[in-house]
Amino acid sequence: MREILLFCFNLKKLAAESHRMLVETYGDNALSETTCRDWFHRFNDNNFDLSDKKRENRPKKVDCQLQALLDEDDTQSQKMFIEQLGVSQAAIFMRLHVMGKVQKIGKWVPHELNDRQIERRQNTCQILLARQKRKSFLHRIVTGDEKWIYFQNPKRKKFWIDSAQSLTSSSRPNLFGRKTMLCVWWDQERVIYYELLKPGETVNTLDYHQQLIKLHRALCEKRLHYRKRHDKIFLHDNAPSHTSTIVQNYLETLNWEVLSHPAYSPDLAPSDYHLFSSIGHALAERHFDSYEDIRKWLDEFASKDEEFFWRSIHKLPKRWEKMYS
Repeated sequence: MREILLFCFNLKKLAAESHRMLVETYGDNALSETTCRDWFHRFNDNNFDLSDKKRENRPKKVDCQLQALLDEDDTQSQKMFIEQLGVSQAAIFMRLHVMGKVQKIGKWVPHELNDRQIERRQNTCQILLARQKRKSFLHRIVTGDEKWIYFQNPKRKKFWIDSAQSLTSSSRPNLFGRKTMLCVWWDQERVIYYELLKPGETVNTLDYHQQLIKLHRALCEKRLHYRKRHDKIFLHDNAPSHTSTIVQNYLETLNWEVLSHPAYSPDLAPSDYHLFSSIGHALAERHFDSYEDIRKWLDEFASKDEEFFWRSIHKLPKRWEKMYS
């Protein structure tokens, strides 16, 4: 179209007339009248170069500055880059993409399963998935676990690295810091019962037995339909306090079925892969001064809506299928 404009200019036509000709021929795809006038101004100045103007060196300058910031600290957020470089979020996103940078978060070192444990995981997932397909039982599941809540919670940092580059694993921080243990049980509706142990306390077999008694009472109070059910399903992991004889006998007296759970499989436990993961994100960079501050914070967290808990339980079939396949 620029060549057409130059042709019209050489025919001594005006910019407005040339624009009308373009519109009649190309419709909405024609250049705007303002653009036509700009080109005619160039032609009047004996500038007949129809190529694009060279762009300013802004992207290259931003790339250099951005790379310097990454070299200094590759855990900075896009917001921090925007504040330091004075450009838009879209510009930062585009330059990082052009540079081949992606953001990754370091992973904790997992337990390495042996062949027998892997086989058991696959077999368990196959059985549970087939059972779920025959008749859904997710609505009958009550699950729970324990988690340490730290008074000081540093945030795991994300790093800007090349897309093909992998991060090294790191140990969990504050293993010996001030902390308290959360014991929580819930279903697809909401939290049923939780205890926050005093700092330094842990759960043994007798403690867990007493907690299950309290859980049963809370179930009867908060879930009236559970009183009539004789097919309750309980999902917890294989910690020694969970698998002791006294606990197993009590669960039998309640007529609760204990759902199979392979060892070292937090990715198959809703408390680990959903509830505790959400708690961990919410705790990032949060600092508590007292035990009561943690309790107040947990009271607010436990009041999450039903969809949050329903979504977690109903992720199980996809996870079983993934492990089996």
